[in-house]
Amino acid sequence: MEQKKRIPKRIAQTVISSLKGGVAPRIGLPYITVGRKAEIEALLHDVDLVKEGGASFRFVVGRYGSGKSFLLQTIRNYVMDRNFIVLDADLSPERRLQGSKGQGLATYRELIQNLATKTRP
Repeated sequence: MEQKKRIPKRIAQTVISSLKGGVAPRIGLPYITVGRKAEIEALLHDVDLVKEGGASFRFVVGRYGSGKSFLLQTIRNYVMDRNFIVLDADLSPERRLQGSKGQGLATYRELIQNLATKTRP
């Protein structure tokens, strides 16, 4: 018989509050992640490549509400637990990889502002 995992009350409240607010929770994701095994494995394969000295770069694209932020938060938690430094930024017309009106600099600023480590998530 399968044993049920008990979610600590503090984590459960945080997850529910985040989901009510329409954002991916920063903690408790393993308790509610369903149907993302292939995507998570592909991204974790990239993480393993980086760990071995390689490099990887991916764009995560999808419609509003398709779970992009949720998926990225899951990976973010995984790699920070393994002492990686994480930076992320949403691209937009104001934040692009390059541009003549400072959009690349705006993207860089967003990345640095969102820099996270295990001790400073």
